[in-house]
Amino acid sequence: MNKKSLKDVKVNNTTQVLEYILRQEPVSRIEIAERSGLSPSTVSQAVSFLLGEGVVEEVREGESTGGRKPILLQMKADYGCVITVEIRRDSVKAVIFDLGGNRLAEKVLSGRYTAGNRLLNIIGNLVQNIQEGNTDMPAKIIGLGLLCQDDLPEYDLMTEFTTSLSSDVIRLETALSTRYGIPVKKELLNRYNLDYYLKTADAKCTDYAYVNIGERITASFVLNRKMIRNSDDSIFDISSAVLSGNYAGYERSPGRGVALAQETALKKLSPEVLAEKLVQVIKSALLFFPVKDIFIGGQAEGLGQIVERVTQEFPLQPVIRKAGEPGKQIYDVFAQRILLENYRRLVTES
Repeated sequence: MNKKSLKDVKVNNTTQVLEYILRQEPVSRIEIAERSGLSPSTVSQAVSFLLGEGVVEEVREGESTGGRKPILLQMKADYGCVITVEIRRDSVKAVIFDLGGNRLAEKVLSGRYTAGNRLLNIIGNLVQNIQEGNTDMPAKIIGLGLLCQDDLPEYDLMTEFTTSLSSDVIRLETALSTRYGIPVKKELLNRYNLDYYLKTADAKCTDYAYVNIGERITASFVLNRKMIRNSDDSIFDISSAVLSGNYAGYERSPGRGVALAQETALKKLSPEVLAEKLVQVIKSALLFFPVKDIFIGGQAEGLGQIVERVTQEFPLQPVIRKAGEPGKQIYDVFAQRILLENYRRLVTES
């Protein structure tokens, strides 16, 4: 085995050990060996490396099973941090977590609607200050998560990004990742909250749709637990379909001018009229996506009235439900997911 292959094996073993510590903490060396199938000596070598790098720490003695009491391991909370940023039409807020899942700080980055390059800059300033050690947060950022209000138009989440070689209009998450060298993940706030709810409280719900009503109206569809995607995204902008009262298939996000006109037209619709048009779109969409449950949420005025009116048109199936508002814990859940998706960096960059 050459040196490169040997190094790869050590990295893979170490990341496997780290994953067990991250998911099962606190956990002992012998428990990791028993669950992972790695030899006790391999686990000990990996743990020694992680202890030396300060990624994990020994916390206390565990229960004895007949011999010496095992020493339990857990992530070293202050080794790094994870940032989640909530992007709404009226504000931009950040929540910073340590690697133990503890909230270190909550910061309001903007008290008004912010888009494009200004959004890139205010998030970037926070990231840069942390990376340069100008805050009391750990300087090593493991990942950044963006939770965006569902009805934000895609063009407001694009940036003009310039390097020494080229200039282009790219997605906000791509610009942040490129500029600051960290993984960036973007999710829609209400959509992500619904996914979390279904995984924890209603796991039997496998075929469903989520309709978000705000400045624009979007829909996403899940069949057999798999998100339906068009060529660009899993989110369909159905504003034009609602305005016309008919859904004819895949919907792409409109350009800025068309989108602004649609937003203006949607605001003029009463909850009763909007509900009637939405019913027609749902009936058409069911020909393409035979879902059994439809969740309706968002920031629309009279949302409860809209949901009640739509429910009357579907007495049996699909079951119409009002989607719950995101709770505070959703940021903790999102931060943990980001850490779990990027924990390998803790080894490969050490």
